[in-house]
Amino acid sequence: MSSMQNRNKWIWTSSRVGRLARGAVGFALMVAGISVGCSESESTSDPAGVDTAGSDTTGADTTTAPDSATPAGCFALKDGTCVQETFKNPPKLEPNADGVHELGLGPTEFMIDGKRHCGRAYNGMFPGPTIETPAQKGGEARKVRVSIRNKFTKDDYQSLSAQTCTCVDDMGMTCEPTHGAGHAMDMTCKCTLEDGRACHFFNFNATNLHAHGSHVRPDYATGGGCVEADGLDCRACASGETDGKRECYYADDVLSRIEPGEGKQHRWDIDEDGVHHEGLQWYHPHIHGSTAIQVASGATGAWIVRGPVDELPGIKDAKERIFLISTPPLTYEPLADGQACDEDHITVNGFVTLGDTAQKQTNLLNGIRQPRIVTAPGQIERWRFLHGAFLDEMTIALFKGKDSNCENLDFEAGPIALTQIGRDGMTMPKPKDGKDWPFAPPYFFLSPGYRIDVMLDGSKFVDGDTLCMMSGRFLQADETGTTDIAVGLKEVPTVDQILQLTTNGDLIAIVNVAASAGTPTETQLPDYEEVAKHTPSMMLQGGKLDAIDMCKTAQAQTDVSLIDQVSALWMIFAVNEGIDGCGCPDHNINCRNFEHTDREKYPYDRVFNVGDVEHWRLASGFDGHPFHIHINPYLVCPLPPEGSEDPSVAGRLFEPPFAHWRDTYLVNLKRTVDLITEYRAFTGNYVYHCHKLNHEDHGMMELVRVCDPAVESCDTLCDGHPCGWDQCAEGDTNCQRATTFARCFVDPASCPEAALRCKPCEGDDATCPPDAYCAADAGLDGERRCVPGCLVDTDCSAAAKCGGAGECVPAPCPGPCGPGTSCVHGICK
Repeated sequence: MSSMQNRNKWIWTSSRVGRLARGAVGFALMVAGISVGCSESESTSDPAGVDTAGSDTTGADTTTAPDSATPAGCFALKDGTCVQETFKNPPKLEPNADGVHELGLGPTEFMIDGKRHCGRAYNGMFPGPTIETPAQKGGEARKVRVSIRNKFTKDDYQSLSAQTCTCVDDMGMTCEPTHGAGHAMDMTCKCTLEDGRACHFFNFNATNLHAHGSHVRPDYATGGGCVEADGLDCRACASGETDGKRECYYADDVLSRIEPGEGKQHRWDIDEDGVHHEGLQWYHPHIHGSTAIQVASGATGAWIVRGPVDELPGIKDAKERIFLISTPPLTYEPLADGQACDEDHITVNGFVTLGDTAQKQTNLLNGIRQPRIVTAPGQIERWRFLHGAFLDEMTIALFKGKDSNCENLDFEAGPIALTQIGRDGMTMPKPKDGKDWPFAPPYFFLSPGYRIDVMLDGSKFVDGDTLCMMSGRFLQADETGTTDIAVGLKEVPTVDQILQLTTNGDLIAIVNVAASAGTPTETQLPDYEEVAKHTPSMMLQGGKLDAIDMCKTAQAQTDVSLIDQVSALWMIFAVNEGIDGCGCPDHNINCRNFEHTDREKYPYDRVFNVGDVEHWRLASGFDGHPFHIHINPYLVCPLPPEGSEDPSVAGRLFEPPFAHWRDTYLVNLKRTVDLITEYRAFTGNYVYHCHKLNHEDHGMMELVRVCDPAVESCDTLCDGHPCGWDQCAEGDTNCQRATTFARCFVDPASCPEAALRCKPCEGDDATCPPDAYCAADAGLDGERRCVPGCLVDTDCSAAAKCGGAGECVPAPCPGPCGPGTSCVHGICK
């Protein structure tokens, strides 16, 4: 399709701002702390099958319909043109005769900007097929079986940095790093960049599988029954179940690894802890260091868990469409003419390109560039959006077009509101006060990992109408927008500015309303009150605790020592590249990076007790970060009311303002987010991380464990001491510095101590200010830093001495000092 001809300005209100300036910095919206950086489903059960719909060919093919008849496969529009519907839901993956959904990760050919590319994806498709789990029947617990094979035959180790990464062992010999269980790196093979910093080095052809949105066990499915065969592994069960034999299925074990040529058998027992929440979940690789590069080349798939909402009037017979969003970069070198797509010719293979803001990306829906949808007048539709990309936030808005190809937008008609009924695979509630509900903003915002279910009210549209789906995203190539202005903003935007940003962006889909599409399958919207009744309960611990009441207490809490969990994402004081002024590594959580954590001292970053309900407070130091935790969803506490002076009120521009369940939520600068979560039913090890996947691959992730105190000593799992965000091994001054810095992000009273701990020791004698001493151990950047307190009297001011607790205490002399002497550390000298 040609670019829009009418590149006029957005007209929304008489007081709207003018054009946005080019050159804004950030992902999507970097705004004073806001980063915004025809047929039904087909079926396949062949892990090597090819999805012929996985093409980025522009879906705007039109012809002039002859007077006598409409060509086959063509829909006649009111303007006399004839169009083909190019939108397709991803094919449905049917289970085999044994009830197993078969996935195979291998070289996959697909199109980007009309050019052939080769990447790592499932079953030869871009994106992968949809797994659909029927609603529970007769109270029988559902067990979803999925096998995955790694069809690559050799390793492909690569650095995540643009600099040369050199790896040597303890003897100074060149080595190749390996990763063991839990993705721990082989510390005997150390890799460094040209500037001396540690580098990340990973096997891009290793993989595994994550059931994103699932509430299942994080390690194995209980009960055994798994039989290893045909190269598909099982895993060991817990001691006492099957005598440690490999007879259990993998559950949502993202700490496992599937090397080239290997395979594993998964079973997701989704109803083990009661009926699983219904909604749009998804699956993707979660192999640390290689997740982003695999997801970027299409290794994603929708997973729909069916339930009662699917049977409600207004939804059961509505047209259901899945929009799986992919954003592959446009600057990878394509396959040469006649060149085969195989593991020796992977084109989506440079990690640095994924995070380079100069490397623009395209927007694909189900692997298709600008698909065209044809729908009947009055048709009610359920649209299910899944941001299955790796980095960038986006806003999406729907406008009427003045023509059937969306070459001109009808700004005067304004955006078309879409009512949201689900977020992150969970039904949205109706707030008790009824405010801001039903939630139908003029646009919606997605960060990587988000899922949003919306309803399109077809009763508003007649034969001949055209709807234009527009996207605003910082890293997108936006030649099809209404202007050629960049979408970045540096100030807190208004609704008007966000809509302007979106129309300045990219046309990602066209919807033609045509009588030739036939009779609508549904013409009445659902009763939103009935839909909201199916939201997961906000009463926790079996009805003992009200999460809404807990939110009120949590949001009023100012004593950081009474906040259960604090997570400060990418903390910095000075710069945002390399080691900053406090010695925090890039891509850190609480000033610590997953790759650099000493797993002998700290085998887990946090340990929770099973069944506990906890309050998390999140903050961001640089950029915006979608916070995603596995296994247990969380309740996002309500946002401040409109007009509040609390900086977090800016979240109302992007998120539902009332309490609701999520598993992925963007945390932005100058805002804090309070969450309530329950560690329900399942023990074991899993992770939470930033869902900008290149950030996670760089180490913006923590390893957590849910522990049963009746079975093990949960408070001694980290080298004899508790594992927690504010817990350090004795004498670990680098950990103390990181912990104090994290406190500073949510408690300004901690900032003076944090500033002291961030201060490097000065001079050859490594001096520090009075009442502080120089740490014995250097940080990752080689700097020794100051520590409050003392080791000897000379660490204190002259009027004090070092006490037994390592603190400077007042030390007056016994009496007046004589002529020519003064009182120093309690002694006349």
